[in-house]
Amino acid sequence: MSQDVFRPCALIPVYDHGNTVGAVAAGLRAEGLPVFLVDDGSDAETRAQLAEISGRMKDCTILRIPVNRGKGAAVSLGILHAAAAGFTHAFQVDADGQHNLADVPLFLREAREHPEALVCGAAVFDASIPPARRIGRRITVFWVAAETLSRDIPEAMCGFRMYPLASACRLLSRVHMSRRMAFDIEILVRLHWRGVPMRFLPTQVVYPIGGVSHFRMVRDNLAITLVHTRLFVGMLVRLPFLLARRARLTAAV
Repeated sequence: MSQDVFRPCALIPVYDHGNTVGAVAAGLRAEGLPVFLVDDGSDAETRAQLAEISGRMKDCTILRIPVNRGKGAAVSLGILHAAAAGFTHAFQVDADGQHNLADVPLFLREAREHPEALVCGAAVFDASIPPARRIGRRITVFWVAAETLSRDIPEAMCGFRMYPLASACRLLSRVHMSRRMAFDIEILVRLHWRGVPMRFLPTQVVYPIGGVSHFRMVRDNLAITLVHTRLFVGMLVRLPFLLARRARLTAAV
């Protein structure tokens, strides 16, 4: 991809986040990004709030999924629509206000300078993070290192990231991805397997008081465990290729 071709947009998966998504969308529009709001089967109140946001905000488009299918399904739909609309990159941002939008220009600059790379947030948490979530992230870091035979992915669960759409669409056209919370992890590992470069930038993440979280401790942790199992098996199948690629990279240093 030529560095002269850089047309980014923002992608916000929404599920009953009507009270917070407006501020997130406004912050992204202030940075000049067209915004796709992917409504993942929200309730009537949120649908009305999204319609109001889209009606008053230029370059803010609603994509609707009739019934809730999960964050992964929403992000996948947004990626495909963004690519079809002619965008080169999509900036995924959560709708609940936990991400620091002041860092958006840093991510945009990094993506412009490295257009083939996936630019991902490396979350920096304050005391608001629930202990169970912190432990879960550490476990995921361990498994992702095993699945990629590397420490190239220090953070796999932060939903503040910029996708190069050509690479993401090729993957989505070939692989049935997780539809729910495990999507954020799975897409990073599978893009790493395909040699997509990745760059990680520290960014502050908070868990807002009264914020809407749809992470279900038992259901989603079980789904993440199943995805890690599938990815670990996939790594074993790809082991000769991954070892050969790592040897080439080591020799080139």
